[in-house]
Amino acid sequence: MEIKYRNKKIEKICSDYSYAVKKYNVDMANKIVQRVNELSAADTVEQMVQNHIGRCHALSENRKNQLYDCT
Repeated sequence: MEIKYRNKKIEKICSDYSYAVKKYNVDMANKIVQRVNELSAADTVEQMVQNHIGRCHALSENRKNQLYDCT
């Protein structure tokens, strides 16, 4: 899956492990790397939902049929 970042700051945090460690801590940097790797490995969001990756869940009411990733 292609990953697009909202801005350069987020892209740097997600792509530069040492910067992520400086900005947050080792545990959070490891979680960021893990999630980026999971997103890269998946072909579609549907595949992530089916395999319970990323804790995606369906929304309700006016956002029915949409997914939310609570990472």
